[in-house]
Amino acid sequence: MKKLIFRLTLPLTLISFGIITKWSYGIAIDAKDVFFYGFPMIYKCEGFHTSLSNQYFLTEMTINLLTYFVFWLIVTLVLNRIWKINIPKRIAKIFWIGFGILFFGFVYLSNDLDDRYLIKREFEVEIIDSGFTIFGIHSTDREKYQTELKK
Repeated sequence: MKKLIFRLTLPLTLISFGIITKWSYGIAIDAKDVFFYGFPMIYKCEGFHTSLSNQYFLTEMTINLLTYFVFWLIVTLVLNRIWKINIPKRIAKIFWIGFGILFFGFVYLSNDLDDRYLIKREFEVEIIDSGFTIFGIHSTDREKYQTELKK
């Protein structure tokens, strides 16, 4: 069971958390209109304090990670009951080394761009539109929403 979690469930959790998420366009009350990211809860948005920065909300991010983990744990347990899953140790090591390199690269860039890490999101949000994204690729045409905001 422990091997299954560390060799399959955790990697699937981290990969899907980084690749597939929900985007929402909305207005942060007493701030500006921005794109928000996260499923089931918003855990990331554009920084209000400086350009090119992001804000991360750690409580919401933890809840999202647990949601992804529980989903993949259920999937892997069901599949493991149908047929035995065996991930070689070498493939698991390659994943964890790659993940470590990417994670430390993210930490370095995050420090350079002056990202903020907050325990909890402390502002209300009014969502205008939303959808799902893979690799963060989605339409960022704000003009489309500006006309809706003026109505």
